[in-house]
Amino acid sequence: TTGCLTGVSAKAVKKEYPLLLLTTFIWGSGHPVIKIILRELSSTQIAMLSSTLGTLALMLILGFERRFWALRNARGKVLTFTFLSGIIMFFLYPILSFSALQKIPASTNSILVATSTIFVALISALVLDEKLSRLNYSGVLVAFAGVVFVVTSTGGTLDVSSLNIFGCLLSLAGAVSAASYTVIGRRILANLDPMAATIIASLSGSIFLIILVGATEGFGELAKMSLIAFSLTLYWGILSGVAYFFYYYCLKRIEATRASSFIYFSPLFAVLLSHFMLREEIKAFFILGMVLILTGVWATQRRVGSSPR
Repeated sequence: TTGCLTGVSAKAVKKEYPLLLLTTFIWGSGHPVIKIILRELSSTQIAMLSSTLGTLALMLILGFERRFWALRNARGKVLTFTFLSGIIMFFLYPILSFSALQKIPASTNSILVATSTIFVALISALVLDEKLSRLNYSGVLVAFAGVVFVVTSTGGTLDVSSLNIFGCLLSLAGAVSAASYTVIGRRILANLDPMAATIIASLSGSIFLIILVGATEGFGELAKMSLIAFSLTLYWGILSGVAYFFYYYCLKRIEATRASSFIYFSPLFAVLLSHFMLREEIKAFFILGMVLILTGVWATQRRVGSSPR
């Protein structure tokens, strides 16, 4: 039936949708939360803590469900590529994104990171020879027009003088790394359980982050964290891992296109939370840019003849 989920009851829909909203809320909250933690810790230290705590949370969930058998296919090239993907997503991405948060507003960072879906389409077209329609290309142009408005908006007008170009470039580089992880992950998930792949990838990132922090800044500042920073670190580290579990749980029960469409709520939650938690102003041109980016992301993901999301 048009507009209904095949093989899924209305009761199941009511159960999965709130979980997906909670998942995107958790992911969106990471931007203002990490912005606060950055007052006491460096971007690499936060990345290390969040990746490590997320890995532990996922491993506990896997053990609780008695699903360690899901790791059995992680060998040979599959294991190698999964480790490499982890370096991209759980090592490089958080360093880039968290470093960007030191230089630009959390709301701006959340919107720029959302362009990762655009880069997924472009990388897939170049590397995997996946064809893009005119609508897809139009979406790319609309999204990047929105990027211009987002990164240059201030006080309700466009003011390039206040623009931190390096911070915006770091955020966009993070979006590219997240997109690369997604493209690589498509091949990995053909042979490996999604939860198992995420655990191995996050473990890989955690190991390299621990080595990096130990060789550079050290761990001394971690013992001096305030109660607020410590609590927020636990919140983000653990719940970001739990959010992955929620997302994969829902993917098993509803169509992937419908589940993925909820990710659009993440930057919206980030913008609202940044306003209330950090007192970041929501400017007119920023809203325009956000709408253009999300519209472009939606159009880029559309396929000719695809069902509505």
